[in-house]
Amino acid sequence: MKQPELGQKILELRRQKGLTQEELVELCNINVRTIQRIEAGEVTPRSFTLKTILNALGENLEHLQEHTSNEELAFTKDAGASGFYVKLAWICGLIYFLSGFVEFAVDYARFYENELIISNAGYISIKFVVLITYIYFMWGFVSSGNIFNNYLLKIGAYFLIGKTILFYGYDMASLYFEPFYMEYVLVTQSIFCGIGSVIFGFALIRLPKPLGIVPQVAGGLEMASGVFLILIFTAILGLLFLIPAVLLQIVLLYKIDSFMRNRTSGQLMS
Repeated sequence: MKQPELGQKILELRRQKGLTQEELVELCNINVRTIQRIEAGEVTPRSFTLKTILNALGENLEHLQEHTSNEELAFTKDAGASGFYVKLAWICGLIYFLSGFVEFAVDYARFYENELIISNAGYISIKFVVLITYIYFMWGFVSSGNIFNNYLLKIGAYFLIGKTILFYGYDMASLYFEPFYMEYVLVTQSIFCGIGSVIFGFALIRLPKPLGIVPQVAGGLEMASGVFLILIFTAILGLLFLIPAVLLQIVLLYKIDSFMRNRTSGQLMS
């Protein structure tokens, strides 16, 4: 196992044992600075040092290597099954992001100025393009949840997909009947979007460190957007926060795509 995965595994084992770094030092008699650097992925320990640390944590090197090999095999299978969807997802994310500005202008005219500035067929076409690209965009995070065992990410993505299908279906169907209590529909939509964004944003923050700080920043912006949307009267701020959040999510999917390709290539070469 190489760094930074080795350091993360030692950190995980230490926390499972309920030990602080100082308590681990007392058990294995290794300098605390060395433990800190190993867990941070800054250095790769020598075999004797690694065995000493693992023995203190109740783990052995052979079992750790076997467990890692199984994880890498699973990752390779997931990468083969999900790689296409992740690549398609960030491309669809770009289309969704750009077409979303057109959709916003049309919806603003329809719901706030009571004027449909394009034909019914044009309106449905725009909605359909945005809906399909959004579903594929979110499906990239469903695939990422499978790859990184982040079930909350899958739940958040499924929730956002479901509410989007529901409300977009209403928007298109309402062209052919008198919309009822549109203010209530918009309020309900804002609350549901907010709840989904909070769940999804929290899940993004929990993505692994090899992806850099993008998941944390994107997740923080998504959660802030969700809170503003839930409050309703600050919904415009929620939409503003959502713009950089979506951009960073597109970047994140691109990084996951690159990470998977590099990881798979490295395994094939080893």
